[in-house]
Amino acid sequence: MANTFRIYKEDEVIAEGDSPLAITGVEAGTEVTEGAYQAVRLDGDEESERVDIPAFSTLAIEVEGVSLSPKTSTAEAGTSGSRKLTATVSPEDATNQDVSFTIEPETDGLAVNETGNITWTEDVPAGSYETTVTAGDQSDSHVLTLTETE
Repeated sequence: MANTFRIYKEDEVIAEGDSPLAITGVEAGTEVTEGAYQAVRLDGDEESERVDIPAFSTLAIEVEGVSLSPKTSTAEAGTSGSRKLTATVSPEDATNQDVSFTIEPETDGLAVNETGNITWTEDVPAGSYETTVTAGDQSDSHVLTLTETE
């Protein structure tokens, strides 16, 4: 015969059933102190004495991917301009949504900011420039091609 248990948070029953029970609804990456939750064993309608659940940490939701949109863009060299890139981290509920951008090759007058906006001056020569977004250990890239003016 299986044992039936109840888990309480203060006076609210948050889980009931056969062991093992899961505590849900706690944000990822949270440190939960000992005694924030208590467990009881049920014998019919009778509850055992409440026992504090030990301290625990919820697991972080890891970044599984990041993507950039658009993947490519083209503009004429010799004129200043900008392109806005959009980075999307997946899963959308990953604990760490931070992204960083780099652009290669490094060229005077060419930059990408922390929000994915690429800017260039009229002095940036024709060529291909790759912007990389990184989130966790995942990355994706965009290629900006500046073409010769005709």
